[in-house]
Amino acid sequence: MSIIKDVGVFDSTYIPKEIPVRQDLVDGICAKLRISSQYNLLLTGLTGNGKTITIKKVIEKMGKEIIAVYIDCSEDDSYGGVAKKILSEAKNRTYKEKGKNRYELADELKKLMLTKRTKKLFFVFDEIDKLVKKKGDHWNVLFPLLNHGKASFIFISNDGFILGKLDRKIFSRLQCEKRFLDIYAGGEIAQILQQRAELGLKQDSYDYHLLLKIARFSSDISGDIRFALKLFKKVVMITELNKEQKISEKTIKEAIEELKLSDIDEIFPTLPRHMKIVLVALCMDARQNMGFSDTKSAYKIYVFNAKKESFGAVGERQFREYLSALEMLSLFEFQWKPAPNRRGRIRIAIPTFDFMPWLDKHFPNNGDAMHG
Repeated sequence: MSIIKDVGVFDSTYIPKEIPVRQDLVDGICAKLRISSQYNLLLTGLTGNGKTITIKKVIEKMGKEIIAVYIDCSEDDSYGGVAKKILSEAKNRTYKEKGKNRYELADELKKLMLTKRTKKLFFVFDEIDKLVKKKGDHWNVLFPLLNHGKASFIFISNDGFILGKLDRKIFSRLQCEKRFLDIYAGGEIAQILQQRAELGLKQDSYDYHLLLKIARFSSDISGDIRFALKLFKKVVMITELNKEQKISEKTIKEAIEELKLSDIDEIFPTLPRHMKIVLVALCMDARQNMGFSDTKSAYKIYVFNAKKESFGAVGERQFREYLSALEMLSLFEFQWKPAPNRRGRIRIAIPTFDFMPWLDKHFPNNGDAMHG
């Protein structure tokens, strides 16, 4: 007998009626949109911490009170693409921009903003950094929206300093509140998993303490809810395939093992930014050392590669915590071996996945950092 009621609820794209942990934030943003003629917000923090789902719930909750225009700048990052999306969604009909130049599109955006209406305009720019990288495009899109009429803007980005990279005239008009969302803690991930279990699994097919184990493991690795949901779904699928009636600790361990090698391309995007840089540094060093990395050398490569990050590299203590997390993911094995100068020992990291093709595929032009 199947333990699954609805497999769809285990996908990271599923949006429940109420969202645990972030519901208060949703309610607070809605309240500010209702009382303000113009409310601007930058929602920032690491990947997978609920930024996008929060704003999608805001749009859903506000409903017909607003005219919401949601732009995913990872899909629409050109002036023409974004302008068409804005004009189509705001007017609720397909806008044909073919044959129109930038000036004509800017004039259309200006007319949109000057049109009298009873509902408030509300613009969401998800992954705004993708648009900001194209300086001329973000100016052409945002200037007519900010310079004519009134509207509210929410910007979503992993980069907490993205607004400082806007054109100065754009930045001066924003008066933007900034909210940094922390990564999900273990207990918060457990709340989300419990909700998904209640919606998707039959009663008595799981225990909360096992959901907490999945949550704590996921929190220790990255805090990215997508990783936790992926692991939970794999646990559910293994339990189902084994025709077992209840999730077990053994199944959780089996699911973690299955995630390691074949899923490196899926795990890597869910890792925190600095943990990604650490992983790449270990692989770069291993390429120079016949398959293993001296963690001290890898730390130097990491520091070199992280120097352009907002706050630079993390210290050695945090670096060691990242190593522990990568070990928990079974991406690396760690051993001690005598130092080449016979004084003391060095700690080495050995990748458990086929790191050379992976490194060449994803970082073909990076050379070997400090190795040249």
